[in-house]
Amino acid sequence: MERTEFYVISFENTHSAMEAQKILRPRYSITVIPTLREVSQSCGISVMLPPMDQQEAIAAANSLGMEKGMFQLYFAKGDKNHRQVEAIQI
Repeated sequence: MERTEFYVISFENTHSAMEAQKILRPRYSITVIPTLREVSQSCGISVMLPPMDQQEAIAAANSLGMEKGMFQLYFAKGDKNHRQVEAIQI
């Protein structure tokens, strides 16, 4: 079943996306997905976080230890045909 509300992290390059998977996978049940079409700048690979609140999502993103320009956290709401995506400031 498709989730209609979730946090997703997009990445500037594939190397950053792969590094994030190594960091997040031991702590979270992440899903690697193609970057949402609503997100224009990305390498094409994103990580969908498991259900959590905004503060947990920010903590997960910050745990990457990457420079802020290398990733962006988003909150997505709605189904794939009617989705709204909001960038979350960290």
